[in-house]
Amino acid sequence: MSTQSLPAQPRTRRRWPDAWLYAVAFFLLVQVFLYSYPHLRPGTVGWLCWMLGSDRLLWWIIAFGLLVIAVVWSLWRPPPGKLTRWRLFGVGAIVALAVTPLMYRVYPSSYEDRPSEVRFRLPLDGPILVGWGGNTPAVNYHVSAPAQRWAYDLVVAEDRQTHTGDGDRLADYYCYDRPVLAPAAGEVVAVLDGQPDQPPGLLGGSPAGGNQIVIRVADGQYLFLCHLRRGTLQVQEGGQVVSGQPVASVGNSGNTSEPHLHIHLQNTPNMNAGEGIPLYFHHYRCEGRLVERGMPTGGFSLDGPSGQIVSPAATP
Repeated sequence: MSTQSLPAQPRTRRRWPDAWLYAVAFFLLVQVFLYSYPHLRPGTVGWLCWMLGSDRLLWWIIAFGLLVIAVVWSLWRPPPGKLTRWRLFGVGAIVALAVTPLMYRVYPSSYEDRPSEVRFRLPLDGPILVGWGGNTPAVNYHVSAPAQRWAYDLVVAEDRQTHTGDGDRLADYYCYDRPVLAPAAGEVVAVLDGQPDQPPGLLGGSPAGGNQIVIRVADGQYLFLCHLRRGTLQVQEGGQVVSGQPVASVGNSGNTSEPHLHIHLQNTPNMNAGEGIPLYFHHYRCEGRLVERGMPTGGFSLDGPSGQIVSPAATP
């Protein structure tokens, strides 16, 4: 019996996904690492990962660049102009990459379970409205910033209004020019003065903290008092302060929308490089109730400031 050889079948060439898809996958893996590392190993390296991963401008530029490459590639490489399942997946991955910085909501500080043992008093006398303060994004927008993880913005209000009239003038604000008192004893390690007050409602002053005082209240613990009024600072670098000592007046210098006192505690004297340390106030009244140690909370609702109202209690 004779056999007839069959014609050779053409080999089907395997089509690999477009090259730009590998770049998208790489950057997604990088973001997974940058987000996960601070939660697994908080500290200096975790801080660096958080700063890189939460930089929205950087990741929006990366996502936009990948999108441009994807469009150009898909128009010119085979199959030209066709939205394959791989290309559709890639575009979705680029969108996901663009929104990943929004995941960085609460910085996982290595000091989370190591609050300061310093006994802090409130830095203003009289009733104080906590604009922002506390441990969660709902009551404190600072929680995503590593150094300002437990920062407070403090104002003075009447009937939960921070100013009289239209609030067009700095003098309209109840908080403006109020004496700022040292919350704890310590050494003054940095003083910045000379920055003008911003008009109410106008953001953008530089540096962001405006006129400020930095006090070393314990080893590796630095207290920041920011947005102070120019010319009112009463301390000098290298000097010592005691708790309750007047050190300046509330102003509106720096990146601030209205007069208020910003205060936070961190582990370095550099405001732009450090981890926040939980800051608790001691022996104060919160809406009539005596609190020996607490972290008052802030927040805003549709009706305006909804934070707690606190005031120093009499010396025991």
